[in-house]
Amino acid sequence: MAVQSRERLTGEDLRRMIIFEIYNALRGADITRIEFEGPEIAVYVKNPEYILANEKVVGELAKKLRKRIVLRTDPSTRKSHEATKKYLLEILPKEAGVGPGDIEFDDRLGEVTILAKNPSVIPYKSASFRNRILAETGWRPVVMRKPSLTSRTLNIILRKSLTDTKERQKALRDAGERIFRDILVGTKRIRVIGLGSFGEVGRSAILVDTGESKILLDAGAAPTSLGPEAFPYFNAPEFRIEDLDAVIISHAHLDHVGMLPLLFKYGYRGPVYMTAPTRDIAVLVLLDFIELAKREGREPPFTQKEINLMLTRTIVMPYNVVTNVAPDTKLTFSNAGHILGSALTHLHIGQGLYNILYTGDLKYYRIKGDTSTRLLPPANYQFHRVETLIIESTYGATETQPRHMAEAELIDLVNEAVKNKGKILIPVMAVGRGQEILLVLNRALREKKIPDIPIYVDGLVYEVTAIHTAYVDYFAKPVREAILNGDNPFLSENTVYVNSQSKRDEVIYSDEPAIILATSGMMQGGPVIDYFKHLAEDERHILAFVSYQAPGTLGRRLLEGEREIAFQENGKLRVVKVRMKVARVEGFTGHATQSELLLFLRHLTPKPRNIILNHGEPTALLTFARNIKNRWQKLGFENPPEVVVPENLEAVTVYPRNYRLHSGVQY
Repeated sequence: MAVQSRERLTGEDLRRMIIFEIYNALRGADITRIEFEGPEIAVYVKNPEYILANEKVVGELAKKLRKRIVLRTDPSTRKSHEATKKYLLEILPKEAGVGPGDIEFDDRLGEVTILAKNPSVIPYKSASFRNRILAETGWRPVVMRKPSLTSRTLNIILRKSLTDTKERQKALRDAGERIFRDILVGTKRIRVIGLGSFGEVGRSAILVDTGESKILLDAGAAPTSLGPEAFPYFNAPEFRIEDLDAVIISHAHLDHVGMLPLLFKYGYRGPVYMTAPTRDIAVLVLLDFIELAKREGREPPFTQKEINLMLTRTIVMPYNVVTNVAPDTKLTFSNAGHILGSALTHLHIGQGLYNILYTGDLKYYRIKGDTSTRLLPPANYQFHRVETLIIESTYGATETQPRHMAEAELIDLVNEAVKNKGKILIPVMAVGRGQEILLVLNRALREKKIPDIPIYVDGLVYEVTAIHTAYVDYFAKPVREAILNGDNPFLSENTVYVNSQSKRDEVIYSDEPAIILATSGMMQGGPVIDYFKHLAEDERHILAFVSYQAPGTLGRRLLEGEREIAFQENGKLRVVKVRMKVARVEGFTGHATQSELLLFLRHLTPKPRNIILNHGEPTALLTFARNIKNRWQKLGFENPPEVVVPENLEAVTVYPRNYRLHSGVQY
């Protein structure tokens, strides 16, 4: 039975055809049932030995159907937990560092999770290895790196995944039914509607309406407020939660994921796609978001219940794997270089009719010489097809100093603070910037560029760093190799993680010079405020910003010269007069600068026909748009692209076959 065009089949016809092909190809596997579990087709078998002997058949079948096929065993064929543990501990290399307590079972999905200190010595990427375990035990192995730092968040996620399997399996099957449903009208035009992040930085949310399906790219909060302006325009007439086929999250910063649980509060029960690191960090920052709101006496917009619902319906995807997310749309993630797990989102719509690339936030660089302190590799720039590019433009009008100069400036500021017998307070984003600055400072200590003083790390940075150590494969090669060789750049004798108020008070009231990394990076709350209140009025100390400060934040106000800051304390107003030095070090940004954005466009293959700019203040967007239009030949375009700068709630419409572009400010 030949695989027909997707748009010629009803959903029932397609499912029937897939089931027929699987039964026909795997006759000897003794199939008990076939389930459509999200984007995967789960085949439950009683004869896993057949799979081991016919690995090529399974691979060819998946290629023919262009679907992801997962083999699971019928529960009756699985060995006991004890027998499976014994078998795994016998065959796994000792140097993998797997103990009896590092093996967990998911009885409903038939998966065994193996936490290894050194998974690189386990051939877990080999289908033969996985199928051997499947044939011998009846359990499908999932190998994960055991973080070198203990992560409470990872433990919560693992426990939840093992206890909520019934609800998760139902969610996967519901998603599968929606993905493989009937195509009703087909893809005729595609509308890109900004529900946030157009003409601003923050509350990223973009609705892609193909006519057949609706997909939401990100669901973020504004970084400056918990009021109405913090929310994306979920009240837009085009946006109906019940019509959403999927939500795709590019990365775990709050301005991209902060309002995702709100969708579940108001009834969304569909799938959410993100990378595994994004899932783990998102859970952490969302729980902290709730706690921060409560500490400030404000009602959080969602509760842990909605985070749990989100987690149950989250489908993690690795980079460079194609998966169906709607009847007419396939998704592929690739590295965005911004923070751990950040992803460029490629949508392949309508059987090759149209391709959209959404960058989320990206970092791109090409630097000769030393890159040993860079945490992540630069963004991917090679794709099969791209017709429309949606690109962030945070620094579309701005150039920062070179990275080596930024490192030197930060080191100079540390030495200045030490000379003054003071402290240097560095507000950091818990995700990305905290780890990047730790790398720089620990390297400077090893090279004796700064004195032997403590580095105090306060806030979410510890937990996020612990999550980082579980995903070493995502790092740039020098950092990855250092960790694999036992030289963890996030740890040193000087690095002290502050995990209590008493320890924080000890740091605050100590007269010894020190470096303090504390959240939040824009000084909108968090432990950095405690340090700031105590240190601000002493001119010996230095406040050093190493990341973007959004308009309206305390960090931005300080950079713009405000020197008297009012705080409410126990119902009374306290005014802090800022006498400490306020400095800005710009070269550590996790966003592409203006020149890097242009370099990304020059290298991007193939070239898009139109470019939509978002995630930037108006001046940055308009400046970047003019640069593209003035330099399109130098950027390698055969024809000038249409560059659009829409406002929130505007729709950019494209027609796949007869290309046209509507709406937005065009250049």
